[in-house]
Amino acid sequence: MRDLLKQSFALVGLVKSLRQIPFDLKRALWCIGRDGDIRQYMDTHPVRKLQIGAGYNMLDGWLNADFNPDTRQPGQLYLNATRPFPFPDASFDHVFSEHMIEHIWWSDGQFMLKEIHRILKPGGTVRISTPNLESIASLIQPPLTPIKQQYLKLSTDKHIPHAVGYRPGFVMNNFYWDFGHFFIYDSETLDLALNLAGFKDIKRWQPMESDVPALKGIESHQKIVGDEVNVFESIILQGVKR
Repeated sequence: MRDLLKQSFALVGLVKSLRQIPFDLKRALWCIGRDGDIRQYMDTHPVRKLQIGAGYNMLDGWLNADFNPDTRQPGQLYLNATRPFPFPDASFDHVFSEHMIEHIWWSDGQFMLKEIHRILKPGGTVRISTPNLESIASLIQPPLTPIKQQYLKLSTDKHIPHAVGYRPGFVMNNFYWDFGHFFIYDSETLDLALNLAGFKDIKRWQPMESDVPALKGIESHQKIVGDEVNVFESIILQGVKR
């Protein structure tokens, strides 16, 4: 029986490894010519802007990077944000990441933010948008405001139609476990993360708003959930490299 279980576990491991091969191959092919693409961007853009976790939000004038080959867009650069970035020190003016940092662990998020700090020029700005733990946790606390009701209905209808009514318990469990989320930030924790990475002058902003023209109007999450839900769900902080 023990030998049979060992064989079963080995078979499961083999199947998982085989399933990973196409994904790894796609990533390897994606990396071909990456150094040349980076040089071309650097040579043709005096103001350099990097978006990490671009997904389908391809911003004009930005070096749009992502990790998932299955959602790769034309002109998009492969970037694993948990590994050293393939960019020189002090080479970018702005870095933006929207609803991405929550998909990696705290330690990897710290690594990413420190790499962002490294590649930013002095005076350069980072803008991070991510789900707000405070808002999600508030769903279970009274009063049940109209925006909370709207969020519960949207989340349930779109992601968990099998749920019994529009209940916070179903929505919160789905949020934590069904989107590949690894670490959810509140405002204090995201501020701490940016501070630990070396950023100063950290300020909170609403979606689409900024005192830096290059960072204004660049979010796309509202296209998925709507403006009101995006304001409720997201927290956005900007920091400066001094």
